[in-house]
Amino acid sequence: MRTPLFLIILFTYGTITAQNYDYGVNMPLEDYNFVLGTNCFPTKYQFSEDSKLIEQAKQARALGSNIFKTSISDRYLQDYGYKKADVKNIMDVFNLIPDYGKIFEMDFRYYLFWVHTATGINWKQGINEKQEKRLYSEMYDFASYLLKNYDNSGKTFMIGNWEGDWLLHGQGGRDTTPSKEHVDNMTKWFQIRSQAINDAKKNIKHSNVSLYYYIEVNLVVKGMEGKTCITKDILPNVDVDLVSYSSYESSKKKDYQTNKESLTKVLNYIEGQLKPKEGLPFKRRVFIGEYGGHAFDDRPETQLRQFDNAKDIMRISLEEDLPFTLYWQLYNNEYTDDGKSKNMSLINEKGQKRPMFYLHQNFYKQINDYLKEYKTEHNTYPVHEDFKVQALEILENVYNKIRPEIVATLN
Repeated sequence: MRTPLFLIILFTYGTITAQNYDYGVNMPLEDYNFVLGTNCFPTKYQFSEDSKLIEQAKQARALGSNIFKTSISDRYLQDYGYKKADVKNIMDVFNLIPDYGKIFEMDFRYYLFWVHTATGINWKQGINEKQEKRLYSEMYDFASYLLKNYDNSGKTFMIGNWEGDWLLHGQGGRDTTPSKEHVDNMTKWFQIRSQAINDAKKNIKHSNVSLYYYIEVNLVVKGMEGKTCITKDILPNVDVDLVSYSSYESSKKKDYQTNKESLTKVLNYIEGQLKPKEGLPFKRRVFIGEYGGHAFDDRPETQLRQFDNAKDIMRISLEEDLPFTLYWQLYNNEYTDDGKSKNMSLINEKGQKRPMFYLHQNFYKQINDYLKEYKTEHNTYPVHEDFKVQALEILENVYNKIRPEIVATLN
């Protein structure tokens, strides 16, 4: 069959574009927590000849972020020519996918990643003594690897999980009540992971590299209503460092004030369930692992609502001294049943950088310039309160410059 000329042209253009993809210039980043970041999980589309993992890492770095969040999972093995049967644990996955090591050698300061297990063990079915040893060894070995290999790197690694309440309830099972057996089994799984990481930190000699364990939750309001969920029934029984809140149930309200009231209640409740823990470098032990909203190309008003909401959550996060707040996500992975993009992205399927991209990029550039100038003048970085004041001012200014361009599309 003859290939139509326009398809040849399209294919050629796409190949040339991929070969010459320009990520932009990476500005040197100051050694400071910018707080605001994004999620970088591979999706169906990409624009370069790099792997999906590397492309997202390069995009995040060119954006100006010093925070990188993804997952380390045996789900990605097929992209590299391997099968799940080729691995027995997470270290096998890490070793077979060299891109993880390449990303860890990049100059991000903070790495957050979902790590479940590559042992094939299903905690919901119970964890016997032999399985407990395998799960412990898997996490201990991975934690030890990070502490040894990135000793004196200045990097911070944070190991966690995907939205834990969906794991416990079943995805979308908001109205179900998890069994006591499943609650107990998940508690044991979390305890094994926490103990392995804590033991590695005690046993492995290291300096100027940090490692923390976090649990991600997403149905916290249930706990506040006295219903079964991770926050109410599991967090008090696990020695966890931090909690990530996938915040959609509380961060998509109509305005700033309503979001502020909703989020602060939930965040305070989460922290109230935690076991005390000394020596953590963050002012708060809870952060926002996901936030964002849908926007549609044929409904411009949704673009404005998404932009305004995101700015409100960023503002609240800085005001509330959260250690991280991560937008979902760099590339979109949400679509309607008829295939329309929900535009939960900084860069869309056409490679266009959306207003949310520029909100982040301009914030990073200006906060980085401020930190650089401050350190040059004072020979040290600002204390957190001074950083917060400046970050809020920069966020407001950047938002006010970009918003009129979105408003103009409504007319």
